[in-house]
Amino acid sequence: MGWLYEGVPDEEHEGHAVGVLANGVIPAYGSGGRWSELEFRDGWWSAGGSVDDPGVEPAWLLPACVCGWRGERVGYDPQAEAAARGQWDIHMDDVTVYFLAAAKAAEGFVSALQTAREEGEYDARPLAVIKALRVTQSRVGSEIATAVGAARARELSWELIGEALGVTRQTAHERYREIEAVAAQE
Repeated sequence: MGWLYEGVPDEEHEGHAVGVLANGVIPAYGSGGRWSELEFRDGWWSAGGSVDDPGVEPAWLLPACVCGWRGERVGYDPQAEAAARGQWDIHMDDVTVYFLAAAKAAEGFVSALQTAREEGEYDARPLAVIKALRVTQSRVGSEIATAVGAARARELSWELIGEALGVTRQTAHERYREIEAVAAQE
């Protein structure tokens, strides 16, 4: 069994590390009229049972998911599987972002704004709407800063944080470098 993510069906997203040989070949095996890539988990492994071991360690591990997603190759060493798993976890963050309560709340908020606009509230009281949105923007900014602090507490890179914010690593660092790296629940 590969890497699983709580709340997501295994048949849709199960991650694993694929071994890649130094010549770029990904060993595969046939089973039941179907070809599959040979996984590497502290040794060559296949879901199909017995397979000819290539006889060498892989040069790289390639994080992969049954949905077809592929990460970046990771040079093989004793920590390579953890690095590959880290890439898959980021993939799953992208997949599951809309399962989060924060994303559902944001969708509800955007829907309420659309209703207010359609019902004429923006036209009837534009200054009040602007003030309400400014206060909300400030609150959301505070929540983003808290989430950045939680990301830093988990030692996530500025590159990953910037990607999540939709900005460069440098911009993320410039905006949030003063934020304390602490878990949000503390």
